[in-house]
Parts: sequence; structure tokens; C-alpha cells
Amino acid sequence: MAQMQTDWKSITDLPYVFRREAVWTGVNLLRARVMPGRMLDSTTRVHKIRVAIKGEVTTQRISGSGRRISTRGGAGNICLTPAGQPIRAYWEEPIDAIVIALQPEFVRETAIENHHGESFDFVEIYKKKDPLVTQLALALFEEASSETPSGRLYGDSLIQTLTLHVLKCYSTAKLHVQRINGGLSGYQLRRVKEFIDENLDQDLGLADLSRVANLSRFHFARAFRRSTGLTPQHYLMERRIERAKQLLTDAELPLVEVSLRTGFKNQSHFTTLFRKFTNATPKAWRDLKLA
Repeated sequence: MAQMQTDWKSITDLPYVFRREAVWTGVNLLRARVMPGRMLDSTTRVHKIRVAIKGEVTTQRISGSGRRISTRGGAGNICLTPAGQPIRAYWEEPIDAIVIALQPEFVRETAIENHHGESFDFVEIYKKKDPLVTQLALALFEEASSETPSGRLYGDSLIQTLTLHVLKCYSTAKLHVQRINGGLSGYQLRRVKEFIDENLDQDLGLADLSRVANLSRFHFARAFRRSTGLTPQHYLMERRIERAKQLLTDAELPLVEVSLRTGFKNQSHFTTLFRKFTNATPKAWRDLKLA
């Protein structure tokens, strides 16, 4: 057994080998590789989901009866620590993990928005396999790390799915998801499409589009897909590509200007996505059309 290392009082003091953070509205993500050590009793103000990628961690918490309970979990396990719950942990080998911090107010708003009420508690989980949580955590990290990110709408969709899944499976919330038999009304769909076309150069989020339709983010995403056969993210990308095609017919317009007017992060991002949708680079497509 490896010798224990230093005690740490704060997550910011840990001996990181690698650390990368990302922030979305209501959600923080941390991917970290950490040397052996021990985390002293700490209490967080946010709900934390830890997804173990490599290595084993022993967590210790105090039960309602005052007894200290130890749980040892390895790669593939998730650990959910509700806000306000004191916890300590130690690990004897280097560990690799993704930690997702959910702001309590964001979670509460999501619950209310989806008609689940605002009074609920999370159930503590310290050793459980949940492939969906693991998959969503990895997808969020890949989006945050990508040189060509898909955009705020994609990240919002991942976070929405994660938050609702955690509420459904690991909380006392009464989840009565309303069935949507139809999609958006003709008026709602027209308004959303017009809004998208008018703002293709912006990094649109799920909240922006659902606000136009006057629906919750979750119900909007489901209704939009039912109406169009596409996710909001896929439809947005298709519209950007179509607008780019129109702009590319102007031989005097620089490619970097085309990418900016259609909401891509940079020309590299534009080229990658344009090729994915058309099997041609923007330059090759323009040369072919103007030949």
C-alpha cells in the first residue's frame, strides 16, 4: 500500500497533475488528475457529482445517527454529495475524475420549470454505476476542451439532460413529466425559426429559444424535435450552413467574415462543421459554385 501524502483542507489546495475547468450557467465542471492525499472534512455549498475515471477513493461521511460511514469506489463509480453535507476522502494512488458542481438555485429553477416542485432533497450516493451520468460528464468535458466547440445550445442540452436525470433518479422530487402529444404550434415554430435566422451570428442557448416559444427548456426541446424531426442544435447548425452557402456566393467576402456572420467560433471551426455537413471545405464549395 502506498504511503499517505499530505492532508488538504480545500479542493483548491490539492496537488494537481492536470486541471481544467469550464463554466456554464448554474454549472461548473472540473477535470483533474491528483496525486495521493487526504481531504479533511469539508462542506460544499453546491451539489457535487464526482465521476471516477481512474483510481480509487474512500469517502467518509456522518450518518443521521452520528456514525461515520466509509465507502470505497473505483473507476466508473459516481459520487453525489448534496450541498451542506460534510464529507472527507482519501486516496492512496493518483486519481483522475470529473467533478460537476450544480448550483442549488439552478437545480431548483430547473425542477420548478419542469413542474416538479421546489421542495426536495438529494440522496447521497458514494458508490454507484450510472453510464448516462458518466457519458454526459465526458461529453461536457469534450465540449469544454474542443478547439471547435458545438456552442452554448449543445452544452445547455447536455446540462438539461443531466440535471433532470439526477433529479429523477437521486432526489425526493416528485417528477411528473407532462406528456407532449404534439409539437410546437405553427405560430411558435415560425417565431422560433425567425428568431434563429435573425441571430445566426450569436451563440444561442436553449433558454433563448424556449423563451421565444414561451415554454420550459425541457418541453421546448421535446416539442421542437417533434415538430421538425431535429434537435434545436442540429436545426441551428443546418441554418448556419445554409446561410454560409449564401454568403459564399459573394466571391469578395473573406472566409473569416463568412464564419463570423454565421456564428462560428473561428474559421477552423467553420471549416470543420461545413465539411461535416457538405463533404467539402468552404473554399472548395465556393470554387465549385463560382466556376
